[in-house]
Amino acid sequence: MLKNLFAPFIAPFVFLPFCLCDDTVNDTERPAAKTAYEYFVELSKYPRCSGSEKPASDFLAAFGRAHNLDTRQDEAFNVLIGKRGSVGRENEPPIILQAHIDMVCEKDDDVDHDFERDAIVPVIDRDSDWITAEKRTTLGADDGSGVSVIMAVLAANSLSHPPIEAVFTTEEEIGMNGAERFDVSWLSGRRLLNLDMVQEGAIVVGDGHAGGPDLVVPIAVTARMKAAVIPEWPYKPDSPLRDRMVDVFREYYGEEPMLAGLQHAAVECAVFASKMPDADMASIGPDIVDIHTPNERMRLSSYNRVYGYLVKLLERL
Repeated sequence: MLKNLFAPFIAPFVFLPFCLCDDTVNDTERPAAKTAYEYFVELSKYPRCSGSEKPASDFLAAFGRAHNLDTRQDEAFNVLIGKRGSVGRENEPPIILQAHIDMVCEKDDDVDHDFERDAIVPVIDRDSDWITAEKRTTLGADDGSGVSVIMAVLAANSLSHPPIEAVFTTEEEIGMNGAERFDVSWLSGRRLLNLDMVQEGAIVVGDGHAGGPDLVVPIAVTARMKAAVIPEWPYKPDSPLRDRMVDVFREYYGEEPMLAGLQHAAVECAVFASKMPDADMASIGPDIVDIHTPNERMRLSSYNRVYGYLVKLLERL
């Protein structure tokens, strides 16, 4: 899941913190919104192995501009898309939604698949509710699930939400390099929700060894990730974001969430916490198993529920 200063950003306009989009563009000129899963399928067409994310990064930048959203793409191919708050909520504090573009690219030895060229085709087993790749390759749900859920929120016109700053980072799987290189001065929000978790029902709120909950969600960490120097993600005893997430979880699911920590700070909250120590952060995601292997699969119903929970949370923030 991690230095150079950025060259001038690629987008030929100035970024405003709350994404004040051009109201002269008629809604009929914007692409029609799709379901979150449709965006997951679309994203899966683009190469995005760690270090080769440019096609997927360009796709996300084009998506933001097509929807008339303030869009930046930096030299590391991180993408920032801003969306103003819904009517009546334009001046509320922003929420940062964050996910990583890249994926671990693995396949069985006898599988003919070129990750630099071939699309990944998700297939739903209607009997089991699991999504897998059509071929014996990694699915890319880590973290295509988070990217596509955020895309659906950005494209929707009927949701109630504060201003959104959507951050899509690169090279997460080989050391969180994109997050390390991302210029946080571009952000005005100090509430960050990472969508890179692999267990529905868990709200991860810090390192398991840095004062946070004892319960640890196991995350597969590659050898290259273990070799990276990852900062701590300290637990915050006072977290309005966590408290609101728990309240909304109870309403949405009808049960208590599992507050958890991570063993290796294996989400990019660790990097953002080191760069924005005043920020309030948490991480969620759907059920995804066997990540980083050709057996990777994601439960569709879980993915859809997490999207629904996110929509409800944005409404209540």
